[in-house]
Amino acid sequence: MPPERSKSVPIPIHRSASHTPSMMVNAKKYLSDHPQLLDCPRCKAHGETELRFVNGTFTYVAFFVLLIAGILILPLFFLWVPFCIETFKDVEHYCSNCKSWVGTFRRMGKST
Repeated sequence: MPPERSKSVPIPIHRSASHTPSMMVNAKKYLSDHPQLLDCPRCKAHGETELRFVNGTFTYVAFFVLLIAGILILPLFFLWVPFCIETFKDVEHYCSNCKSWVGTFRRMGKST
């Protein structure tokens, strides 16, 4: 007869190698304008994403708002601001290991 197992022995919990929480399934809804810790959907490597700032809808909306304000109030000198400052741009996240696209954080509209 095999010996009975004690019910007081805890079951081991699997943790990632870095002991930090990671996002696996739907990481795109957690993206922001800062690097994120996640598991790459392609190579499964755990790490921070690399960021690339690109012009998006919010950049052009800010441009047109400044254009209208420039005609009425401000000098037109400020029209370049949305295209040069990262606060107005969308953020594309890429895996730091395999350089594959993970998702895009959009300032306006639905992030993909």
